Amino acid sequence: MSDTVEETTRGGRPEEEFDAFYARTYPWLAARAVMLSDNRQNAEDAVQEAYIEAMRRWPEVRACASPEAWVTTTMRRKLSRDGRRWWFRWKPVELTVPAATTASVEETAEALAALRALGTLPPRQRQVVVMHSLEGMSYQAISAELGISVGSVGSNLHKARARLSLLLDVSPELGRATDRLLTRTPKDPLSVALCGAAEWLSAGFRGEGRALRGGTGDGADGIRGRR
Repeated sequence: MSDTVEETTRGGRPEEEFDAFYARTYPWLAARAVMLSDNRQNAEDAVQEAYIEAMRRWPEVRACASPEAWVTTTMRRKLSRDGRRWWFRWKPVELTVPAATTASVEETAEALAALRALGTLPPRQRQVVVMHSLEGMSYQAISAELGISVGSVGSNLHKARARLSLLLDVSPELGRATDRLLTRTPKDPLSVALCGAAEWLSAGFRGEGRALRGGTGDGADGIRGRR
């Protein structure tokens, strides 16, 4: 499964285009939201709000170079905005997510290990490491979106990657802010672990065949019911 979402089909009816866009992007976006928030309810709220806003502004969104990037950014901003209300009350909780039924036992174990390790991170560290090591965002882009300095991005990233690397046993050098801990490369073992968890989550949401629990309906029709 690829993390690259297919471009929205052009030329059809707006409602049909949005439905197709939702069906293609929902599992992928829900997986990212869960990894950013470590809370399925918060992920649900952010994803639903992002799609509602996209539906309301669909002519504008569909004209973007990357409609999926627009929805992803909207989702992340919703999580960041809401996170300020519970930031200092944060504590690790058990995360409940849909299982990818087609995954092997080993793939499931590795994905769950990565998700549990993410759940031990404070919210800011988790945001930064997912945005950089999974989504490939630059320090500058993360700084602008989260409203923190580039130095703070680097500091949070180093702490997050050091802890994750230790918990997942993917790096022997954890005591120094080495380039290997801070740099995302195609062969970076931590990025590989996070990508594997994201793919496993996406497959789980896709197999579930409906929107996150708590909506008023399933799929794009459920989004319309909440407008």
